[in-house]
Formats: sequence, C-alpha cells, structure tokens
Amino acid sequence: MRKILILGHGYVGSYLYGKIKKLDVDVSIVRREFLDYTNSAELIKWFKREKFDYVINCFGFTGRPNVDEGELKPELCYELNTFAPLKLSAICQSFDINYIHISSGCIYTNYVKEFTEEDTPNFGFFDEESSTYSKSKHAFELGCDHGLILRVRMPFCDRLHDRSYLTKIKKYNNLINLKNSKTYIPQLLDFVEKIIQENIETKKRDILNFVQPNPLSTSDVTKIMEEYKVSNPNWSWVQFEELNCIANRSNCVLSVDKLKDKYEFDIMNEELAIHSALNNIILDE
Repeated sequence: MRKILILGHGYVGSYLYGKIKKLDVDVSIVRREFLDYTNSAELIKWFKREKFDYVINCFGFTGRPNVDEGELKPELCYELNTFAPLKLSAICQSFDINYIHISSGCIYTNYVKEFTEEDTPNFGFFDEESSTYSKSKHAFELGCDHGLILRVRMPFCDRLHDRSYLTKIKKYNNLINLKNSKTYIPQLLDFVEKIIQENIETKKRDILNFVQPNPLSTSDVTKIMEEYKVSNPNWSWVQFEELNCIANRSNCVLSVDKLKDKYEFDIMNEELAIHSALNNIILDE
C-alpha cells in the first residue's frame, strides 16, 4: 500500500487529508507541533523510518488576517515559505520521494496577458513593489529543483471556512473590483487524487498554475453571491489605496493551458465553480 505524508494541518492540508484518506492508501497528516518540519535532522530521521511514496507540503506562511503580517514578520515568512520547503524538497530528492508543493501564483501582477508557467514573475523576489509574501514564494521557486509546484490563488471552497475567498468577500465591507484567477479547492483535491491514483511521478521539477479558467471580477462574484443570499448589505466599492494596506497585492490572470494539455485535467470554469461552491453552502445551511 502506498504511503502518503501531508505536512501542515491548515486550510488546504486538512481538506486534502479528508479526501486522500478515502483512497486505498496509507495517509498521514502531521502538524508542526508533532514534527518540526523546519528541522532537517528531524525530517531525515522520520524519512529513514517511514518509506513514503508521496510527500505533499501544505504548510506555509499566509499571514493573519492577511499577507500584511509578512511585512511585520519577514523572518518567519521566509522560513516557512522558502527555507523550510527548500530543505524538505532537497531531502525528498535524496530519498527519491515524489514531492508536491502547494504554493502561490501571487507572483505576477497586471493584465498585459495571461501569465504562463514560463513567464518570469514580475511581482516576485526581485521586484521592489512586491510583498514579502510574494517574494518568499518566488524565492522558493528559484531554489527548488525537485517536485511539482502547484500555484494556487485566492482559494475558495464549498464551506464558509474563514480562509475561503468567498467567506472573506462576505465578511469585508470594502471591496475592490478587479479580475483575478482563483482556485476551487475541491478541484485541487481532485487533481492531487488523480496524481496519486494514476501513480504520476512528481520528482522532476515542474510548475503548474492551478486556477479556474475564465476568472470573474469581484462584482461578478458578488452578484452570484447575492443570488444565493450569501452576501453583505454593507458592501461598498473602494480603491486599493483607501484600504491602508502595508503590502501591495498581486492582481492577475494565470493561464491554465498546461493544466489542460499536459496533465489532461478537466478544469471547471470559475463561474461554474462558484455556483457549485455556493450550492453546497446553501445545502449545508
């Protein structure tokens, strides 16, 4: 029986564990309190004892309540988003383990094109205007040479989870009307399941944008949310400068051609994904 290790018990990690444990595999999920995955010696000791087929990294620093915290805690941001994942990737390579890294597509900005995996980030490590969070995510990509990196943006799910994009939109009074690529978590889980079920190797370095095609603007999303009565009567539209954020934000559209062509994954467009998520939220209520 194949052995799967998920590191990080946060938003994506906990959902992924719920999905993978239904498969005919031996899956474990580990919190940092149990295994300090920033400590190479502990990881090596663990991997010598346990023979894993896939290691999936779901830990990282996103900041609470948002990425502005990265400007206040840059050392922790880089430790969890760059240095610890790079050590983990290198250790997986030394043990010949398939590695999947849940990362971020927030390393591009502007609307000159749909950014592909081959495009050099313009909101990353070398860009003065980018956030510490975005710099740390790009820095990992620059140093990693083992594993499949899945770029996720503005994730949302079919629950009113506090880390879901839809929950945040519902909670915020002041919104900015911009178009951005987003990730529907249930489809991300389906994709990881496909990797495991089909025993697809993820040892060679590869980067993949995992977002929904045909992204909507914020106003398009709120209109759909109002249809389902998952809305906020205090919504108002503002400019980014009015929010007094510490860090700049990434606003962009990512290409999903590689996801569809190379990995042959049937990705749902964003409008359908949002309807699917809201349908399930209503059913839960």
